[in-house]
Order: sequence, then C-alpha cells, then structure tokens
Amino acid sequence: MKCLFIVKDKTLETLGPMYLSSVIKAAGHECKIIDIRTSFIDIINDKPGFIGYSCMTGEQDNFIALNKKLKRAFSFISVIGGCHATFFPEDFEGKQFDHIVQGEAEQWTADFFDAPVNITSDLNSLPFPDREDFPDRPIRDFISSRGCPHKCAYCFNARWNEMYPDLPKVRMRSVSNVIQEIKEVRPKFTYFQDSCFGVDMKWLRNFCAVYAKEIHAPFHCHLRPSQVTQERVDFLRLANCVSVRIALETASDRLRKTIGRTNTSNAETVKAAQLLREGGIKLMIQNMLALPTSTIEDDLATLEINIQCQPAYAWSSIFSPFPGTALGDECKNNGLYKGDYSDITDCFFDKSILEFSEEYKEQTYCLQKIFALAVEAQVMPELDELSTETLPKFIHRAMRRIGDNRMYGGVI
Repeated sequence: MKCLFIVKDKTLETLGPMYLSSVIKAAGHECKIIDIRTSFIDIINDKPGFIGYSCMTGEQDNFIALNKKLKRAFSFISVIGGCHATFFPEDFEGKQFDHIVQGEAEQWTADFFDAPVNITSDLNSLPFPDREDFPDRPIRDFISSRGCPHKCAYCFNARWNEMYPDLPKVRMRSVSNVIQEIKEVRPKFTYFQDSCFGVDMKWLRNFCAVYAKEIHAPFHCHLRPSQVTQERVDFLRLANCVSVRIALETASDRLRKTIGRTNTSNAETVKAAQLLREGGIKLMIQNMLALPTSTIEDDLATLEINIQCQPAYAWSSIFSPFPGTALGDECKNNGLYKGDYSDITDCFFDKSILEFSEEYKEQTYCLQKIFALAVEAQVMPELDELSTETLPKFIHRAMRRIGDNRMYGGVI
C-alpha cells in the first residue's frame, strides 16, 4: 500500500510522522512525508491508500478542509493525529476521518499495518525515524527523551500526564541507543528537540563522554535555567554543545505565579547566561509577551533582564490561550478571552487576542518585532516608540547604537 503523511511544513524534520513512517515501512509498505503546500494534483495522481495528518492546535481547519477535498477526489483511509487530535478528538468527529488517534501513535500504527516490531513504552523499542524525505539536511533533529518534569500553565504537559498517568513524566532512551542513531545519520549539526535535555545528571555525564569520543558534531539542546550549573556546562562543552536555549518567559514574579514558573528567577537566568557565556556556549532566551494580566511595564522588565543576560539571540512571542491548558482555560473562565478559539492560529507573533486595550496590543506587537534588536543593541525602547507609526524611530536609534559600538569600540 502507498502511504502518505501530510504535515504543516518540512522546514524542520517532523519526528512524529518520521517514526511512524519507519513502522509502516517495516510492515512492507511504501511511505512518504509531504507538507500541506504540496500540489493537490500530485497527491491525486499518486493515489495513496492511506493518508495520515499530524495536526497542532491552530492547524485543524486547514487539515479538515484538505481531507474533505481529497475524499471527494478518490478513496483512501484517512487518519488524524498529533496534539490537537489527542486533546480535542471531538473536533474531527464527523469530518470524514476514518480514524482519530490520540497520544503516541507508534503502537496504533504497528497494529494497523501488522508491522513486525515490538513497541513498548520503552523508547529504546522504537525504530529510528525514517529520514528519506528529508535528504541532505545540514542540521538533523533527534530526541533523547519524551515528556517534561514541569507543569507550566501554558503547556499541555500537565493534561498529558493526567491522560496517561501510568507513563513516567520523563522517559529517556539509553545513551547507546541515541548514539547508535546519530552514528547512522552522521549529522553535520545535531539538534536535540527534548523539552528538557539530560534531566538525569548521571545520564548526561555518560552521554557527553560517549558523544565527545564517538560523534563530536556540534549540537544544540533545550535546558531550564535551573539546569545550568557549572558541572553541566563543563560536560556540555566537552561534548561540543555550541548553543543552548532556555526559557525565562517573564521577569515578573507575579506573572511567574500565573504561568506556573515560580521555580525560575531573574537572578538564576542571569547566572545561567553568565555560565554559558564563560563556557563558550551560545545562548537563546525564550520570552512571552502579553501574558494574562500583564502590562507593558512587565514586558519591558523582561526585555531588561534579557539585555543583562546578553544572549546570542533573544526570542519573544505573544501569548496565546490554547484550549485545554490550565492558563488557556483560566483566561476563558475569567473573561480575559471571549473568543471561540477560531482566532487561535499556529503563529506566535500576531497581536494578542486577550481582552487587553488596543494600545497595549499594539505595544506588545511592536515590542515583539524589535525585542531581539533591542537586546542586540543593548538599548531599551521608549513607550512612545512602541507603535507601528513610530517603530522606525527605535529601529534607527538601535542601529545607530550598534554602529557606534562597532566603529568606536563601545567608547560612546
């Protein structure tokens, strides 16, 4: 049987469908992974007997529409999975999907295709992801664990843990299993997509020692600020970790309580940035603007901490009240969000959809656009520069600061 997975895009390797493709091929079937922009005519001409869609919240309408259109054109088995299908299967009922798969889909796929693989909750039992449809990528994506030990109120992890209480919050592959996969792929650059990389220090010590000896390709991973200790930095540097991302999200203690991040502090983040900088590891900081009950002063305070940290890149996004998350539901219940979720997209850079003033929505929209530039230039914007009309004024001022630093060595 010809099988097809359709994803939003293929800018990054889509590990979920790639794992499933390996299971399908193990059963002796063909399988391809394409993105949703692929020609409709090409899909029809190929006539796959099985089409699977991997859907995140904000993408569901596009996949529902595509599936209906394809169903009108020819007969096939359609399956929807991914985060949105896991938490909101009712959104796909009666929408011409033959199967709605919740949670991890490897076992379901193996059963459906009678694949000769023995898949368990042990991640080492999984076949390695099928990378055939992602050729010649200089950066290769891997995952050494599934799950997260934390319960951020804007994230689905808490609800996932409630749905699957028998699964550990974090499951880790063995070091040998991860190293074997990387050896087969031979990446120029390794990107670990784990929510929190190496949460077990014993595992990390072993991994870094083996990776340094047998792989040594530069790599990137995600950490929490509390994970960034001198010991961890030393081991990561040994293994040729060249960049890390950590999430500050907000500099406000009040907002940290709101989002369930009270175990993160500004001082801890500044210290983490210092340790990574001294260890020669580049840092990306993730931040969230326009959180529930936030003010522009809160968001500017977050920017100020980023300026102190001097990361290689300061990422910022606009908060979105995803349904099913603790914070998303709270926004709905408290009247901070009055929509029906149809206005939630898969983009984190649009204006806020919470019940804020139009002035604040525009300010955070503009701040998000110049956040990284402000950190790079080490200059804070004035409030009157945070409008679409006056934003060029700040851009000019920031670029002038960068130019002066380059030309005059920071003297002025």
